[in-house]
Amino acid sequence: MDVRLSINIAEGEAQSHTLSDGNRTLPIILVRWRGVIGAFLNNCPHAGVRLDWQASSFFDRDHENLQCALHGALFEPGSGRCVAGPCRGSRLVRLVCQVEADGQLLFVDVEKIPNRAFQTRF
Repeated sequence: MDVRLSINIAEGEAQSHTLSDGNRTLPIILVRWRGVIGAFLNNCPHAGVRLDWQASSFFDRDHENLQCALHGALFEPGSGRCVAGPCRGSRLVRLVCQVEADGQLLFVDVEKIPNRAFQTRF
């Protein structure tokens, strides 16, 4: 199942959204960083919780990294790699998407995202 999202995201911004395959609803993070739009599961690899402090609030004080609200792990917004905190060296799960001519994001085969990629523990 392919899913299209209409988005409006400024450079240096991160937003929370959801993807649904009809059976599951997956929280995701969309980031526009250095001109590129990236998508990640909104799921900390350390604790299995959402990263946002409040709705669409992801960045640290310096606005350089995404930060997990639970233990403060820091993630590069372009790659999703954890650069500080309890899961240093691991990564957020990246979702493949493409920007279509009309500006929408296209996610292909959403139903194939494995359940093990999204593990909510709390």
